[in-house]
Amino acid sequence: MPGRHVQMKAASIGLNDDAKAASIGLNDDAKAQGFSARFICFAGKTLPGDRHPIMLQVIHNRKVVRYGTKTACTLEQWDSDTARMKPRTKGGAEVNTVIEKLQGKVKEIVNALVVQRSLSLDNFKGRYKNPKSSGLVLAFMEELVADMESKNKAGNAATYRNTARVLRRFTKGRDLPFGDLTASTLEAFDQHLRDAGCTGGGISVYMRTLRAVVGKATKKKYMHPDQYPFETKLGSGYAIAQLNSENNPRPLSGTDMDKMKAFPVDEHPHLADAVRLFLFSYYSGGMNFADIARLRPSDMKDGRIVYKRQKTKRKGRDAELSFKVGGEVAAIIEAYAGHGGQYLFPILGPGHVTEKQKKGRIDKCLKETNRRLKEVAGILGIENNLTTYVARHTFATTLNWKDVPVEVISQRMGHKTTATTQRYLKRLPNKVLDEVDELL
Repeated sequence: MPGRHVQMKAASIGLNDDAKAASIGLNDDAKAQGFSARFICFAGKTLPGDRHPIMLQVIHNRKVVRYGTKTACTLEQWDSDTARMKPRTKGGAEVNTVIEKLQGKVKEIVNALVVQRSLSLDNFKGRYKNPKSSGLVLAFMEELVADMESKNKAGNAATYRNTARVLRRFTKGRDLPFGDLTASTLEAFDQHLRDAGCTGGGISVYMRTLRAVVGKATKKKYMHPDQYPFETKLGSGYAIAQLNSENNPRPLSGTDMDKMKAFPVDEHPHLADAVRLFLFSYYSGGMNFADIARLRPSDMKDGRIVYKRQKTKRKGRDAELSFKVGGEVAAIIEAYAGHGGQYLFPILGPGHVTEKQKKGRIDKCLKETNRRLKEVAGILGIENNLTTYVARHTFATTLNWKDVPVEVISQRMGHKTTATTQRYLKRLPNKVLDEVDELL
């Protein structure tokens, strides 16, 4: 029977028919693992017009799995030696174009699985049936971003999206399998970022994000644990810890802090917001910019401001932080009285409804505030790289210099444990500024 002949001939590629297995573009490592694939005209099923479905047949350790291609032809139109339709038959060129594209897809998936040491029929099926889960770094990061946005995690989504953006720039738009995300690749990425003017702090954010991505990819078996590219206690790799020493924000000295407090906002009105927000962060225990932006008049209760840090996402009363609205804080709030918005400060507005919109607006305003703080530093003769984050460090340092107990500093800053505060203060200088005579 012709149908029986075609079916048996297609299946005969088996494990050792190297020439035919190679026609799909599989590498020697795949074949050595008993993996082969090719396209067949499957005679076991007959369609109208005496046609048969063209299928992708994959074999691993003698187990056979077939996938449809949404194409079909008669036995007479099929060339089993080339695993293609005969070129001069009607519709042959179109069908062969489909097969060529699928062949490239199969080759890419199998080669990636070989590199990741996870070649199996189940893993092949997962990648083949779900192209987005291709085991490619940028594609996987896009999946993670979409998942985070669906769960209203705008902040995390933005971090992953930005990391993917700079990584794509590094690879010049080419996606790369997780097996290629080696320590040497990360070193080259590090250098690329430095050449672009990125500091240790920024590089640390990108690398920690990639480390999280690698962890998630390993769980999905996109990457073998032996290929972990970051440094561990048991082995070498790219060391994120090396970036910590480059990311030591310098707190302001007492003299420079006095300059900030006395900044002539009347002479430089375009810088008034930047200075006020910096001072508000300092007086509020180092509140970060995102939390400041989200403060509402309803957060002021009995002469105090009560709020929850966005970063920690803790729940209940234990998650609340509060501080007294003293003279300096009250004066800053008063400067914005009557602006008409639903927040204490005119950062977010009625057009910022979703978390994504809020995050985008806050990031934009933070960038502009930090840019203006650099202008402030130039006017005041402050040599620090002045940012809103420096206000938090200056707050902690001032208390540290005045021998305030770590437990108090920890609670004031909203740290979960004093261990976090201890690590935080280790990065700060010792008591070397004698001019700090008073607390805040």
